[in-house]
Amino acid sequence: MGQGMGLPCVWFVPPERSRACVGQILEESGFLRGLKAKKKVGIKVHFGEAGNSNHLDPELVRAAAVAVSYYGLQPVAIETTTLYRGKRQNALDYIKLAKDHGFGVENTLAPIEILDGQHGEKFYEVGFGSELVPHAKLASGLRRLRYIINMAHFKGHFVAGFGGVIKNLAMGLAAKAGKLEMHSYSKPFVDPEKCVSCGTCVEYCPYNAINFVQYVAKIGRGCTGCGGCLAVCPQGAIQIDWNVASETVQLKMVEYCRAVLLGRRVFHFNFALRITPNCDCYPQTEKPFMEDVGVFASFDPVACDQAAYDRIKPGLKELYPHLHPEVMLDAAEKTGLGNRQYKLVEL
Repeated sequence: MGQGMGLPCVWFVPPERSRACVGQILEESGFLRGLKAKKKVGIKVHFGEAGNSNHLDPELVRAAAVAVSYYGLQPVAIETTTLYRGKRQNALDYIKLAKDHGFGVENTLAPIEILDGQHGEKFYEVGFGSELVPHAKLASGLRRLRYIINMAHFKGHFVAGFGGVIKNLAMGLAAKAGKLEMHSYSKPFVDPEKCVSCGTCVEYCPYNAINFVQYVAKIGRGCTGCGGCLAVCPQGAIQIDWNVASETVQLKMVEYCRAVLLGRRVFHFNFALRITPNCDCYPQTEKPFMEDVGVFASFDPVACDQAAYDRIKPGLKELYPHLHPEVMLDAAEKTGLGNRQYKLVEL
């Protein structure tokens, strides 16, 4: 069912049936059949940014959780903290925000787990011979999960062109150190104009890599790039250079997605609904730039992203004519992540 010989199957459901399709697609695909009973199934979803209501409907997560529970498995809604400042930068605030957006267990039937620790500092490394990303730094809690339902909100993105299932796993399940690696060539640094010598970062750093030099915190050679200090600084004095070009970010996301998928059984959803110019990390609600398209789902992440992109490409090209998201799709296919050719099956 969707994994056999030939082109990968991408199931498609039109937007008017999007809320009722999750269980149907999971059943049709056979994804949940044969999984070990009582094991956790991570439902990877973006809970939305403060001030932005364009996130996925929590009812979609509930539908996945009901399907998971039917097979005697344990659904958990999984996420990680962000690299930038805000209510998603530490686990406690992010969980509160998720509940404010309707993702509490009483609504979704899936308890929330932030996988990279309170400040995003907990990670483990996966190495698989990549020159671009020798060791992917994934959220430590991911180690406990072998089954994932990847629920991505497909929309535009000012760096990659679009964000779909590949980005949802790559950025979404990397720890802060991994996000830093994808976005920057350098480690965090301290803005001396903002540092007030409070010592919070010095006390926090698990690697003793931060010290005071003339009353200003300085990050030294012992820094591993874990990114935890970005979250704890009350003044926002610790910063990074967002200096990686679009094509490099795309290529690194492919490698991180490969690392996440290694040894796991994953099924992917792209919800092409409320398709906005920017990702759900944007701090305000944007107007969609086109009508809803529907839901795409597949065992193959490349086919799933390609199918959604094929339908939305004209609008994205008008928004971001200077970006080339085909770089990510082509690299993903060449590295064996999936197939850009697919068979579309409408349910």
